[in-house]
Amino acid sequence: MKAVLSTFAVAAVAAAALMVSVPASAAPDAASISEAVELINPSQLNWVKTIPSAGKDSPEYAILRSDPKTNLTMLMFRTPVPVHIKKHTHTLGETHVVLVGGSHIFESDGKRYVIENGGFMRMPGGVVHEAWLPAGSQTLNILESGWVVNWLKGEPGPEDVNEYPPVSKK
Repeated sequence: MKAVLSTFAVAAVAAAALMVSVPASAAPDAASISEAVELINPSQLNWVKTIPSAGKDSPEYAILRSDPKTNLTMLMFRTPVPVHIKKHTHTLGETHVVLVGGSHIFESDGKRYVIENGGFMRMPGGVVHEAWLPAGSQTLNILESGWVVNWLKGEPGPEDVNEYPPVSKK
């Protein structure tokens, strides 16, 4: 129960950090709010395989929301088996909130970052990075430039499935 509350708290803080303060005079009326509320429950998520040739072992993502004006995209990402995400960048910032499944390892410019369960990480745009995600993990990802990835060494393929991070050099 404590882990669920901690995960919820981290996700709530991340979502709140993205909200913009609106002056009271610009607040929408009740009818507008009702029309603007977006709700997606787990059974409604449309999961898409990122490595279709890996079949049931493929990581999957589900778009939660994509803002048509700013392109800011929120999505869920899950991994049935360990996976390596090859070196890439994003034009604008990228945020990860690890909901379940253990630590995620990111490397950028020779530095290793470990995001634990319930952890949060944001990288500015243009940062070259790669990642290793454990089996059974699920994250909330917020991509400020939309669901666009600038792959530096090709997109992930079957060779990236069941891949673990290299031993850390200390």
